[in-house]
Amino acid sequence: MILSEIQEEKNVINRAAVYIDGFNLYHPIHEMDEPHLKWCDLWKLSETFCHPKALNLVKVVFCTAVPQFDVGKRDRHNTFNTVQLSKSVTILKGHHVFDPTNQKYSEKQSDINVALSLMMDGVDDIYDYAFLVSADSDQAATAKFFHERFDNKKLILVAPPGKQVPKKAQNFCETSFTIKKETIESCVMEKFVPSRSGALIRRPEQYAPPADWTHPDKRPKVAKLRKDIP
Repeated sequence: MILSEIQEEKNVINRAAVYIDGFNLYHPIHEMDEPHLKWCDLWKLSETFCHPKALNLVKVVFCTAVPQFDVGKRDRHNTFNTVQLSKSVTILKGHHVFDPTNQKYSEKQSDINVALSLMMDGVDDIYDYAFLVSADSDQAATAKFFHERFDNKKLILVAPPGKQVPKKAQNFCETSFTIKKETIESCVMEKFVPSRSGALIRRPEQYAPPADWTHPDKRPKVAKLRKDIP
């Protein structure tokens, strides 16, 4: 290989795509009991995954289902989806079904939508690196299939805050990590976000931060202490 080709290879910026199981991410954030963390910019969050490897983020897929059985939840979810669309996030929707045994609704299709979209985009050569955001042990099958099918691509497994990547899946990925609460906090959006049409999307009141909360981007920078100063 000649020198120019070596330099060109070194300068290649790999493409990345992120696939998020919406409810698998939502519930750990909900358990933190800090509702403002739910108002999270998923594209910005995905960019934080790419920074360590200097990857070029080309696609974010958010797999979810809008709860039609509760008007408040439905409206908040639709608002959240609209603002994610304004950030160029792709949304794949499943649905809910009612279980008469426990008298509860359960979400369906998100996990399979995550797996199918990840694999189909791999076939279409959308990315070089794929990030799969889920702690669902069923996704071990997705990781295994990816490992067997794509020897020229990398899979990175990402667990929601407070969760761990399933051990069964870890042998089939390049690496894995858990999202830190601080990372979610850094991706909290403003009260008003421009939509695709230019109109402003207002944050649901339920997601308002505490009165004394300041976004990390606006907090005073603390200078690092030099170790060589006595």
